[in-house]
Amino acid sequence: MAPGFDMRRSISSAVVAYVVLLTAACDDFSPTEPRSSQPAARVVINDPAGAFAQHHAALRSLIEETTATAGSAISVDVVSFDVRADPVFTIRDYGIGGFTLGPGRIEILVDPAYPNLGTALQQRLPLVVAHELHHAVRWRGPGRPFTLLEWLAFEGLADHFAIELLGTPLQPWSQAFHESETDFYLDLARPDFDSAAFDYQGWFFGADPRLPYWAGYTLGFHMVADYQARTGRSAAALVNTPADAFRPPP
Repeated sequence: MAPGFDMRRSISSAVVAYVVLLTAACDDFSPTEPRSSQPAARVVINDPAGAFAQHHAALRSLIEETTATAGSAISVDVVSFDVRADPVFTIRDYGIGGFTLGPGRIEILVDPAYPNLGTALQQRLPLVVAHELHHAVRWRGPGRPFTLLEWLAFEGLADHFAIELLGTPLQPWSQAFHESETDFYLDLARPDFDSAAFDYQGWFFGADPRLPYWAGYTLGFHMVADYQARTGRSAAALVNTPADAFRPPP
């Protein structure tokens, strides 16, 4: 979802799905360089009722084209995309959403009733796909995130990658608070940087009254931006960099 993954699903169900799929989907190639062969997007559209049938062709072509584009920057390899209708778990006020289930499998969620869905797909789906593909490739390197610091790096890198790859503007989840407030939210986050029992819903979906909705996405975005400003490295080059590299100084 989204940013990074499905941006409303509970963390408990996500962890179960991640663990189940990790073993089945892993392979042994290095994610640090693009592969010489063309990356493959295996797109399965699950729409038995035809709720968004008029968009099937666009969905397929946009996913395949974005996967090929991403493969020029990171080692995408073969990824299965499961596309289905799910208005509840799409990104808020966005019409679509994404959720990375492992290094070889991504879900794309669609709200068939979203106004001007065709336009939303053209404008937003490539960004969501690129974001999720960065997650999938990173999963093969440092692995899936557990701690707050790992989640912040995971999401911040994926957002920077999508923007750098596609030239898209900053999205709402990367602007939950003003950049000038970053130190304030860093101070709130530091005690939980190394905890896997942090308040995921609070940090990413506004369940903590101290935090705006999407605070974690925005904080991760600024942390990655700060590291990039110091190192000059792209999000593609950083796909395999451990989360601890993005830890801000005290």
